[in-house]
Amino acid sequence: MPIPDRFQHSYDQRTHRGPSPSSSRPPAVPPPPPAPVATPAPARIIRGVSTETEVQDLKSVRLPRDCLPRFLSIARVNTTKNKETCGLLLGKDKGSKYVVTTLLIPKQRSTSDTCTMDEEELVLQFTEERHLITLGWIHTHPTQSCFMSSVDLHTHSGFQRMLPESFAVVCAPKSTPTFGIFRLTDPGGLQVILQCQAKDAFHPHPEVPIYTDCDNSHVQMKDISLEIVDLRES
Repeated sequence: MPIPDRFQHSYDQRTHRGPSPSSSRPPAVPPPPPAPVATPAPARIIRGVSTETEVQDLKSVRLPRDCLPRFLSIARVNTTKNKETCGLLLGKDKGSKYVVTTLLIPKQRSTSDTCTMDEEELVLQFTEERHLITLGWIHTHPTQSCFMSSVDLHTHSGFQRMLPESFAVVCAPKSTPTFGIFRLTDPGGLQVILQCQAKDAFHPHPEVPIYTDCDNSHVQMKDISLEIVDLRES
């Protein structure tokens, strides 16, 4: 999911500086993971445990509680065909916290192991017109378990590099648990992924804690409203 040059130029002009880890307006589309190839068995990736020190400087993020079941309902047709579905979690900066207000389903192409957004300019146009920021992303694993693959890790590194509070939701409707809310460990996992030079999409990483659950730390599910916009219908 690349950022075309014209999007990056627009982003740089809007913030009056180049992208940095402390930026509050991450781009709608993160840097791309390596190109997908035939999928072997998932590489072993170690999950860590969030520590108080790791999350103490992060703002809390409010995520509507009904976001997950509503997204799974949208993804059901693809899930029955063993195809992934992805979406963006957009919202507002409320000062002391971020609040997810919108689930955006972009135009996309998918396989059983990958999901790629199409027509990214529509996503950028939507976020700018609504004055929204990208707080996270969500996708399904139609038949696999709930974990972050190497492709997922590389995709998420683009989000988290721009906004430390960014998170990834993985929905695994045919597995237990059925969902997970994750982020890269930082320090640690984020640097490992950003420095990774592997060419194959699915590949192993050093056996250190690379990602961790964050639904019991800075991401909090609340009974708040959620708007759903499906660009596939436009």
